[in-house]
Amino acid sequence: MPAALLAALARGTSPQNEMLTMVQLVGERFAQLTKAIDAYHTHPYRRDLDDPPVVWHAPGVRLLDFGLPQFPDAPPLLIVPSLINRHYVLDLRQGQSFVRWLAAAGLRPMLIAWDDLQASNETATVDGCITTRLEPALAMVQSLTGQRPILLGYCLGGLLTVALASRRPDDILGHILMATPWDFHGGDDGLCKSAANMLPLMEPLLQTLGTLPIDAVQMLFYALDPFQVIGKFLNFSEIDQTSAQAKAFVALEDWLNDGIAMPAPIARTLLADWYGANTPARGTWRVDGQPIRPEALAHPALLLVPTHDRIVPPASAMALGEKLPNATILTVETGHIGMVSSRRAPELVWQPLLDWVQNTIYTAAR
Repeated sequence: MPAALLAALARGTSPQNEMLTMVQLVGERFAQLTKAIDAYHTHPYRRDLDDPPVVWHAPGVRLLDFGLPQFPDAPPLLIVPSLINRHYVLDLRQGQSFVRWLAAAGLRPMLIAWDDLQASNETATVDGCITTRLEPALAMVQSLTGQRPILLGYCLGGLLTVALASRRPDDILGHILMATPWDFHGGDDGLCKSAANMLPLMEPLLQTLGTLPIDAVQMLFYALDPFQVIGKFLNFSEIDQTSAQAKAFVALEDWLNDGIAMPAPIARTLLADWYGANTPARGTWRVDGQPIRPEALAHPALLLVPTHDRIVPPASAMALGEKLPNATILTVETGHIGMVSSRRAPELVWQPLLDWVQNTIYTAAR
């Protein structure tokens, strides 16, 4: 409770005066929030990182090669981000880029960039994204490097890499899964219920537009904790607007507001099949008719499970680790987005990931 209101209550003032105090405080907070949002919109920071070379592309997708020239033979990582947000949360800004950190550490990150998923009927479905985009991208990585890559899936991208590994198990060395949901009914079911209930409300929009606009997707996630959204802007208003902290806030907020419209078939898979029917955990998810069975995948796998994840509850991600027969599960003290963007991510997440690659994958390959 705000200090001014506590002081008013302690003085034993009348209910009318207490109400006036509350109204005044709400007005002040609203003014502060409005000022903070204005400061965000007018902030001079603009992302100035250029994408690396595109080594393969097809309608709706590009494959970006972050490999550094001094490491031409570095082991490749095929990295698949979520279908909902754009790829560059993994390459947010100078000094805050997961993929460039991996490249500097001696790996060769090759990042899938989902663009306009409506650009082709082949990218309008989850099956199409896997069979007509990720499978050719995997083949291209092998062709360019002469090596089998390690798959790395982030968030819903992890589900796609599980399907890719199931369909091409002999073409990969290992598998890294970061904040990847599997049991969509596991853990905190607030998002699960909201998502499952969202489809009937959104179906007229899907039929009219053929897509689920990114604003509708954001509304679903914001509903998890609307006060957190308000709080982060209020905190932003109190920091030095020229600081690195302010620039980091703007960079992440710009990314959050730069999502990808979701084709209706993908939206129905996400909301009805995954969140509603929980097909991955129930063993009924199929891609192009093939059941996706993580328990059949024998290659080494690393699961990184954030303990403060509101988007993918730890229990949802842990369920995948229990299915994979050769999995190492590492819980990390971060949030869902913080594991790839926060100040402590290199220490808490990236370095342990690199250690696992060196100690598990490289040792086994020698």
